[in-house]
Order: sequence, then C-alpha cells, then structure tokens
Amino acid sequence: MLIKELELVNYTNFSQQTVSFSPHINILTGANAQGKSNLIDSIFFLGFARSHRYPNDLALIRWGQSYFRLRGVIQNRQGLITIEHAVKKGRKHVKINGSSLTKIKDLLGQFTTIIFTPDDLTLLKGGPEERRRFLNRHLIQLSPVYYDYSLIYQRILQQRNALLKKGPAHGPEIEIWDEKLSLYGSLIIQARRELLAKLAPLAGEVHTRLSGGEEQLVLRYEPSAAAGEDTPQAIQGALKASLSKHLKEDLRKGYTSVGPHRDDFTCRINGIDARVYASQGQQRTAVLTLKLAMLKLMADVTGEYPVLLLDDVFSELDQYRREYLLNTVAQTVQTIITATDIGAWTGPGMQLAKIFHVSQGRIT
Repeated sequence: MLIKELELVNYTNFSQQTVSFSPHINILTGANAQGKSNLIDSIFFLGFARSHRYPNDLALIRWGQSYFRLRGVIQNRQGLITIEHAVKKGRKHVKINGSSLTKIKDLLGQFTTIIFTPDDLTLLKGGPEERRRFLNRHLIQLSPVYYDYSLIYQRILQQRNALLKKGPAHGPEIEIWDEKLSLYGSLIIQARRELLAKLAPLAGEVHTRLSGGEEQLVLRYEPSAAAGEDTPQAIQGALKASLSKHLKEDLRKGYTSVGPHRDDFTCRINGIDARVYASQGQQRTAVLTLKLAMLKLMADVTGEYPVLLLDDVFSELDQYRREYLLNTVAQTVQTIITATDIGAWTGPGMQLAKIFHVSQGRIT
C-alpha cells in the first residue's frame, strides 16, 4: 500500500498543495504549528473519511473558505486508484476513480493506515473506550462488514436504552430486542477476540525486541459477559443470559451495562497491568509495540503493509527504539514522519528518507 501523491485544497492551513511521496521513509520537518500534523491528518482522512484530530469536518476547512478538497493517488493490491473527498456546508462527498460513493463502507480497506501520535498513550492510560476504538478502527479496515455490524448494534443499543429509560413496563419489549442485540453483539465480540488472538503473539515478539529481551507483553480480551467457549453460539448465549441477568439493574440505571460496548482488553508487562503500574516510558513502548504488531498483522491478512503515520513521536523515543523503528520499516513500509529536528537521527533507514520542510502551510 502506497500513497503516491496528495493534493490538498483549503484543508486546515493549506491553501493548495500537491505532494509526491517516496515509497520508503518520508520526513516532514519544521517548527511547531506549521501544518505537519495537519498533513498527517489529511492522509488519515483519505482512508477513513474522518479526521484523527477533529470531531467536526467543518473545523478542517481553511479559515475564510467554504469547502475543502483532498485527492490521493493510491497504489494498492488492485492497482492505482484515486480517492477524493470534498466537504462543503457540512455535506461530505467521496469518490473513487471519479465514481461517487453512497456508503462509507465502500471506502474502507481501499487505503489502510496505522497512525501513532503522542495522544495515543491514552490507549493504555485511558478508559476501555480507547482500547475498543483501537480494535474497531483496524477491524473495519480488515473487514468492512464489521462496520455494518457496529452500526446495527449501535442502533439496537440505542433502542434498548430508550426503552430502559421508560421503565419496567417495557420489560417484555426489551427482551425481544435482546435477541438481536445478543446476535450482533456476539459477532462484534467474536471478531475482536479473533483479532486480538492474532495480534497477541506478534505484539509479544515485537515487545521482546524493543525491550532488549527484558520484558514480556501479554494481551487478553476482557468481555463484560464471559462465555465458556469462543464459538459464536456460546458468545451469543452468554451475552443474552447476561442481558437478562442485568435487566433490573439496567432499568434502574437507564442504560445497558453489558455487551461489546463495555468490553476491554488488558496489556500486561512481566505479569503487571501496564495500564496501572507501568512507567510512562514502558507505556509508550507498549503502545509502539501494539502499533507495529498491528502493522504486521494487517500485512499478513491483506498481503500488503498499511502506510505508517508517525506524528511527533520520535522525540519521545530513545535512540535504540528510534533506530529499531526506522530500520524495521525502511525497506517494506511506506512511512510518513513529522519532526521538528532530525539532526541526531542515524541508521540505515535514514539513507532512504525523503525530507520535506513545512512552513506556514507550504511544503517544500
């Protein structure tokens, strides 16, 4: 997977720019607040039709303008494709090879990325919703049908929660919705468990190398409704039984307390919960481990590496981890990195680097 060319029009602080990327390492240098992170975000937007940084598309429109447009020339296993996005007056338009898409699902998987920013420490330090988001984001890239499951599940969940707020008189009606909720919930849980089962050994290997053999990392899925077996039928049965068991509590609280929207996964380093007891340095290394392991997993599943986006994270890594990362991706993964200074960067990976300078929304 490669991004060969990117055109930005009125995107954040860019008026109009076209950039051609190296298939290896690309480094965006420049002072803070010049547009480096915005450029990384625009590449992320191409594949997801949403920003990694801003919840509202309108916030991405350059000040004083009424729209923005992105165009990316992508090389994937199917050949060359062009992805275009335009947002004007709150309306979003997406095209692939000039044909308009009516469903975002049709975009997912066409251009895959892994992004790592300083804020990603919340993957371990934050609540369970951060870890669910990590799994969900990559599942929809690997299996767009997972996107459908998630949308259907959320609609059923909203309906159930609305009935819970109306009180016990709606108990029989809630039980009818529980059948569908447990069905789609089990599909989501099964997909997550399978993904984590593939990710765990890869993460273990990466972390052992990153820690110089001193640490072992173990991942484990933690469902809110535990099933004795991993089969879809067993998971659905356990979830339905748990919904029934917690119905009185849910009626009292006014929301659904069990299901994949409440699940989590643990990350342990040498047997210790990294979310609570690991140092910030260990947590940062663990997050890097998860990103690199997911990069390898997606390549194994799809037959091609995603584009790796590293936004202002190298300053947080020591020389050993920085060189390990550069040398790992140099030959096989197109990587786009932002940094204010690369003076001390060394290693074979730097020999393949293409360096850009970003200043006041201009790229040279």
